[in-house]
Parts: sequence; C-alpha cells; structure tokens
Amino acid sequence: MASWITALLDSAVGRWCGVPQATLLQRPDGETQYFTGSLLLCGKASEYSVLLRQQLSDLAAVSLEDKAQPLQALIFDATQLQSTSELDMLWQQLTPLLPRLTKNGRLIVLARAIDDVSSADAAAAAAALSGFTRSIAKELGRFGTTANLLTVHTDVRQELLPVVEFFLSRASAYVTGQVLPVSTAPVTVVNRQQQPLQGKTALVTGAARGIGAAIAKTLTEQGATVIGLDIPQAAQALTDLMQQLAGKALLLDISQTQSAETLSDWLTQQGIQLDILVHNAGITRDKLFHRMTEVQWTQTLDINLRAVQRINTLLLERNQIQHNGRVLLLSSMNGLAGQKGQTNYASSKAALIGYCQFMAKQSVKGITFNAIAPGFIETQMTAAMPVMVKEVGRRMNSLHQAGLPDDVALAVAFFARPDASGLNGSVLRVCGQCFIGA
Repeated sequence: MASWITALLDSAVGRWCGVPQATLLQRPDGETQYFTGSLLLCGKASEYSVLLRQQLSDLAAVSLEDKAQPLQALIFDATQLQSTSELDMLWQQLTPLLPRLTKNGRLIVLARAIDDVSSADAAAAAAALSGFTRSIAKELGRFGTTANLLTVHTDVRQELLPVVEFFLSRASAYVTGQVLPVSTAPVTVVNRQQQPLQGKTALVTGAARGIGAAIAKTLTEQGATVIGLDIPQAAQALTDLMQQLAGKALLLDISQTQSAETLSDWLTQQGIQLDILVHNAGITRDKLFHRMTEVQWTQTLDINLRAVQRINTLLLERNQIQHNGRVLLLSSMNGLAGQKGQTNYASSKAALIGYCQFMAKQSVKGITFNAIAPGFIETQMTAAMPVMVKEVGRRMNSLHQAGLPDDVALAVAFFARPDASGLNGSVLRVCGQCFIGA
C-alpha cells in the first residue's frame, strides 16, 4: 500500500510543488502480447519500411494509416539518411505527428548501423539519431509514451520484425530511451497461434522471490518448463513457486566452488538440456570501499560474476545448452553508472556486460548472450529503503515511476524467444530511462 508521503507527492499538492507526476503505464494483463492499434510509418522510405508495412499489415489488429486520427505508434525510418542535412526530416515530419500520439504511445526510430554507412556525413547523421531518441524520450515520458532506437545492419530482414513488435507492445512499457542493435542471424518464425516459448526448458537462478520469481512465472506463461534454482534457505518459497508453475526446484548455493559440477550432474541425471539459462541470482554487500572487508568484496564477485562464468563454461563444454539457446544475464543500472558504497556490486555487474559482449562474438552453436540492466524496481529490497530515498528513486527517470518485477521478466522472455536471434551481445536497460547513467 502506498504511504501517505507517496499519496501526498502524487496529489495536487505534489504537482503544485513541481514533483514529477507519472502516467499509469499500460502493461500486459493477460491479453494478446502483440501490438494492437493505429500505426504510422514515416521518414525516408527504404526496404525496411516496405518490409514492415507488408508484415504489419498482415496482422488484423494493426491499422496502418495516414489520416488525422489519433495514433498509438509511429515508426520513423531513418535508415536511408545520407547526410546531416537530411536530419531536418525529423523536425518536418515528427513535429505535426507527435501530438497525435495517445498516452502510452510508442515511437520507434530505425537507423543504419554506423559500421555500414559509406561516408562521414552519413555516420554523423546516424549518430545524431541516438541523441534525438534519448532526448525525445525524456519529453514524451510524462505521457507514458516510450521512444527507442533500433540500429540495423545491411542484411537484416526477418530479424527486425520481432524486435519492432516488442517495442510496440505493452511488454516494453518500462523500456524507453534505449538504443538496440539488430544483427543478421537465422530466424525461427514463431507461430502466433501458440505460446512463443512452447516446448522450451528454462533454468532461472535466484528464482524463489522478487525478480527471479517474476521471470519464472512469465517464462511459464509463455510456454516454457522452468527449473527454479535458489539457496537451501529459500527452500519453502522455491518449492511452493515451482509447484504452482508445474516446474522443478533445485536447491543449490552457486557460490560453492563445485556448484557448476553439481548443477551439470543434476541436469544429466534428469535427462535435461536447457534452451534458456537466466542468471538472476545476486547479492549486495554494500560498504564504502575503504571500509569494505575482503569477504564482502570476494563474496559479491563470487556469486554475481564468477559463479555465472563457471556455470556457463561447464554447461557449454558438456553441451547442456541446446543449439540456438538463450543465455540472459541480469546486470544493473549501478553496474553501468556506478554507485557510492557499491564498488563490489557495480564491478561484478559491469563485468557481466563485458563477458556477455565477448561471448556473443564467439558464435557458440548459435547461442545468444544478452544482458538486462534493471533500474529502480519495486521489490522487497527497495521496500526497505528510507521513504524519501525511495520516493526520489522512483521518480528519477523519464516515466517518473518505479518499474515492476514483471517489466524485467517480460524483457527476459522477449530475449529468450526463438525469433529474437537478431539480438546478441545487447544490453537493455529496463529503467524508464533512469537519469543516472543515461
């Protein structure tokens, strides 16, 4: 239940005092996960906008229009901008269109990957789009509207549609101001008549509560069979959750040196190969660096980082992650931006990003590696924070509100999909475009 301070800050008094006010976000509530509504494609026409128009027009729930009615979404195709002079097209086209976006609207900008452009002027134009998208996201956030940039390589085709659909959908309600590269990769088409993760087996570490539990539930709802892993002290919560989800519970302390072997042997005994591996387990041992003990430093890196490396290395060596599998790493905004008193935690979470990006380049059996960096998410941990620190944390983003564990879970489920193969080595911030490290 919201505190009286929260109620006051969200009231007319708070507005009068200049406290940022949030628009209630539209999140999935059991209905179709795909976008429905009116969408306008604009910008400079290219093969990408032609492709999207064809593919999106095949969906009965999407209305592609060019009239003066309200819009739920805009896609601006800037992949063919060849010079900085053509950036004027942003102002010319979007100035009259953005006021037509409804609350909880979507703006997606498509840009050419800078590696693929042919001149310095074209590279400058492509880079300008990131500054534009991040800035317009901050302007639109008070309406609950998101803006994101997708950079595409020359040969990208079918890989683009699943990514566009995610950013159009309610599943991306707390994702804004992001730049996500889409690369060329073989795509497995997902049948819209079935759950996207149907027949997949997923392992989620730290699954007993909070974000881990939300991830386990979401993966199950989308068709996966989930193995929940957590420490023995969380046995009751984990067992109850896995019974609810018809999954399997595995009690294991991943900080132990032999944990990778124990996990691998258990999978062998169960006859299980993984399609999806989500490294969510993590700890904080906060202390100013000059007061931090060696145990606090070592334990944090052991659990948050080294256990991840050990588990991945062994499961890959023993072929216990399927071809075209998905490995998801839970990083953190503090890993990107740093935080006082969290040198150990931030080091471990930043290291996960470097590890992820290196592994993505190895092309191991078509397995993708991607990282999710949550911002301020409403969990038991944030609930225990001092009230004013918590209220500031909630509002220090473009959407002026905290995220929910489900926001992180929906992003994980998106990266876990068979048709998300065009995303590899990505770092997606699920933070409402947090002003820290933006």
